[in-house]
Amino acid sequence: MFRFADWLIDDRALSQLSCHGCGTLLAPLLVTMFHTLMRLLALMALLAITANAQTRNQVGLSLPERARQLEPYFVDSARRYSIDPRILRILCFMESRYRVNAVSPKGARGPMQLMPDTARRYGVINPHEPKQAIEAAAQYIRDLLAKFRGRLDLALAAYNAGEGTVQSFLTGRPLVLPSGRVINPNRVFTGGVPPYKETQNYVRQAFTILRVSAPLASRSTKTSTLTAAQFGNRDFTFDVTVEDSTSKALAEQTAFIAVP
Repeated sequence: MFRFADWLIDDRALSQLSCHGCGTLLAPLLVTMFHTLMRLLALMALLAITANAQTRNQVGLSLPERARQLEPYFVDSARRYSIDPRILRILCFMESRYRVNAVSPKGARGPMQLMPDTARRYGVINPHEPKQAIEAAAQYIRDLLAKFRGRLDLALAAYNAGEGTVQSFLTGRPLVLPSGRVINPNRVFTGGVPPYKETQNYVRQAFTILRVSAPLASRSTKTSTLTAAQFGNRDFTFDVTVEDSTSKALAEQTAFIAVP
């Protein structure tokens, strides 16, 4: 007769129990499964501890202070993937206001609000861990810019609404999702940005913040020069125009986005 606690921690007991109940051939398999389960539980506990620590570090911090905490990750990831760091700052500002513990009703998580499929695609284990999340977001934006030939408006729209949705409205072809839902069934052509108010406002806000922060062309890094060319020479879907009061308010709220 085996006590549960003895069986839980004693591999030999587990092997014996397996042998008596299932035969000697299954014993090694059960032992392996047991060890795998223990490793997974340990990993889950570690991730939970890390997430809680990150959340505690942000308690009581203002928005600019939270932004400064994440700044090293923005700079490092932007340099690695040759994108302007302000794009990452703006995405994080709009997605979570720099909160590492953010969770959306749709299941997006972390400071960059990565959906589970996107997190898996870029190898993210814990989307609430800033380094992992910002690194994945930088890769994703780089890939979206490549996919949409440098059009920042479409890359931003895809980050918000999904690249398949943007492609559908860029080509005027319907997109059938795995769930059976059809995107753009009427074959509407918008030039790429979906006719969704949320996505349109998302792109407008991003471009407004870009334009009220330091000019891209004034920055001297290689990544900024590349982005400046993309930003200045393209006819974007939206011509962003804001009143002076709105522009001033955004400039004050997001002044830290243009830090050198």
